[in-house]
Amino acid sequence: MKNLLVLVFLATLTACNNDDNGTPDNPADALPPATQTGEQTFGCLIDGEPFFPESGSNRPSAFYQFVRGAYTLGISAGRNDGGGENFVSIGLGALDIEGLEVTTYLLISEGLGNFSGRYNLGGGIVLRARTTYENPGTLTITNFTDEIISGTFEFTVIDNDGTEIRITDGRFDLKYTN
Repeated sequence: MKNLLVLVFLATLTACNNDDNGTPDNPADALPPATQTGEQTFGCLIDGEPFFPESGSNRPSAFYQFVRGAYTLGISAGRNDGGGENFVSIGLGALDIEGLEVTTYLLISEGLGNFSGRYNLGGGIVLRARTTYENPGTLTITNFTDEIISGTFEFTVIDNDGTEIRITDGRFDLKYTN
């Protein structure tokens, strides 16, 4: 019996790790899984830190609508980390596009026929940064049905001081309105 207690004690000691704070080694592992079933998920890394939207008015949303003879796409999510200047939102969109397919699109700039990515800080009051032709990103649609849009994205924008803000490992799985 004494040997069994010693073995249990040793097993407990080797199983415990005081350095384990419950966060994954790879920050992307903290993001929601890349599903394609309309789970209403959205996440990405902003400069290597996990970004998840809030519930309520900042929850992730998507629309794909036919307006004035052309399709428009909008995907967005936001989070407020205490105070108006700490509000962060990520948006992906396209204006006046022919249609949407399961493929990869370049995020270049807002404008007719283009796809774009944007990063807003402080509701866009502090910083509103967008992808450009010189600094494009990518949006990959992995699932597109009559109800669901799923995909991945990444892009880099430049803030007012010329510093890069890297949005990587982005993923979404949303039911959209049309």
